[in-house]
Amino acid sequence: MNQNNNSNESQPLAIFAGRGILPQMLIEDCQKKNRKFLVFLLEGENYEIDYSAFSPMKLGYGEVEKFLAEIRKHEIKNLVFIGGVTKPNFSSLKMDKKGAVLLAKILANKILGDDAVLRAVVKFFEKEGLKILRIDQLLDCVVSTKSTLTKLSPSKEILEDIDLGVAAMKSFSHFDVGQSVVVAQKQIIAVEALEGTDEMIFRCKNLPTDYKKNAVLVKMKKRGQSAKADLPTIGVETVKNCAAAGIKGIAIQANSTLVLQKDEVVKVADELGVFLVVI
Repeated sequence: MNQNNNSNESQPLAIFAGRGILPQMLIEDCQKKNRKFLVFLLEGENYEIDYSAFSPMKLGYGEVEKFLAEIRKHEIKNLVFIGGVTKPNFSSLKMDKKGAVLLAKILANKILGDDAVLRAVVKFFEKEGLKILRIDQLLDCVVSTKSTLTKLSPSKEILEDIDLGVAAMKSFSHFDVGQSVVVAQKQIIAVEALEGTDEMIFRCKNLPTDYKKNAVLVKMKKRGQSAKADLPTIGVETVKNCAAAGIKGIAIQANSTLVLQKDEVVKVADELGVFLVVI
């Protein structure tokens, strides 16, 4: 646990960290605010950041009782799931007793998309007495108003493509499919699936130039998706990847998409000639 004694009024926080820079951003924010925290990592996950300085506890997917025991030992009531994680093969997991209960609730879903799994996880831990906090309750990284953030704006034709992407995302939400699509010339040319946004963008790089002309990435929350985990997220790499793939702009959903290091994202987008619009 972070041992800073100049604690503010904020209650201690359990940080269940996934991949990416979001967990590090939250840890730095906790340190600035003198907020105590515990860091938990998943065994086997490919972390880009070294969290060893924070004495993290590593857990297997099935070690739910060990996790709850540590939380209660430190009298922590607040929990946040932050960063990406690799969905396991549920049929091969070894679970403790509490974990078996959680797994049964997960497998009760007809579709095992990311949101269905996370909803089951969130509901389970809430019933265990924990308060699951949204990332946007902890970090200021959500744009709340519709606007164009870059110097470059989308054309009328691209705005129509964005509307098509929004309609497609609402339709795909029924199947708990990913959080983004790429649209060009009134066609859905790519849909995010299990591989994630970056890999979907890389696929677009191989499409003929005519198909990509004025292509736009539309990224938004699934219809009815829980806001307590796995919110749509973009960062500097998203912008760079779009530019490299020939995608002309990015449309994100107001109040629902996390923008990491927003000032840097806008700066890089302007440099690369990629528009960023909040819808």
